[in-house]
Amino acid sequence: MKKLVLSIISLLVIFAMTACAEKDLSKDKTAEEILEASINASAKWENYEMGIESQIEMDVPQQGKMKMNMQGSGTVFVNPMKMHMKMDVEIQDMEQNQSIDQYMMQEGDTFVIYQNTEGQWYKIVLDDPGLMEMISMDPMENVQLFLKYLTHAEIVGEEVIDKRNTVKIDMTVSFEMYKELLEKNQALDITGILGTGVIDKLSNIGDFTYTIWIDKENLETVKYYMDLSKPMAGIGDAMAGGDIPAELTEIYKNMKMDLTMTISNQNKSKDFELPAEALTAQEITF
Repeated sequence: MKKLVLSIISLLVIFAMTACAEKDLSKDKTAEEILEASINASAKWENYEMGIESQIEMDVPQQGKMKMNMQGSGTVFVNPMKMHMKMDVEIQDMEQNQSIDQYMMQEGDTFVIYQNTEGQWYKIVLDDPGLMEMISMDPMENVQLFLKYLTHAEIVGEEVIDKRNTVKIDMTVSFEMYKELLEKNQALDITGILGTGVIDKLSNIGDFTYTIWIDKENLETVKYYMDLSKPMAGIGDAMAGGDIPAELTEIYKNMKMDLTMTISNQNKSKDFELPAEALTAQEITF
């Protein structure tokens, strides 16, 4: 069970992003133009803070239906990549609560997750050249790739979030974007889990839909929302026939999951260091 929670936390994280008074930079702009300006600005962030909320429902073998609520906050630095996040996880039907303190650190050519759960430190080493290559991509290249595969963008309203006036946009991004990323990063070692024909298998995930809230005064991204149920089902389908146990693939295929992320303190976040006790963490593998 702990490994499953670790896996989901990592997915949440790996699907990892001064108001100007009396100005509305969104005025007379299309949804696509607002998105492009906001995403271009985010590509220049050196650090930021985020809040995360997620609700998950799944069927676990021998345990039945399980509902999990996750809430957390974190700080991200971009170059080198590192993140510190604290999460509270409530498993409703089992009346269990967990507090998770997690660090994700770029260490040379590897990406390492250090996680403290119930007083025990765990370590996961992601020694994957393809993953590092993807993380190290030029942010402006990512912007152009995103805009290339943006298939739908529509302004659907306005909303005040944390005293910031925002424009609310629904958007859809074609899975072809992720397919191109995988094709560009052939070293990404996911074939061991998903088997041969990995890109074709992942294509079943389908397009990604988001809702995004953007500050009208400076066009900074304030909030994201995603329903991840369909992508999780696609990942479960892609896992089928690989080295992952059938029970786990079924969990992903039937999972209901959403994710809300808020962004703040761009380029003004306080730095942090990995605690010394994390260096003695027990290493685990999936």
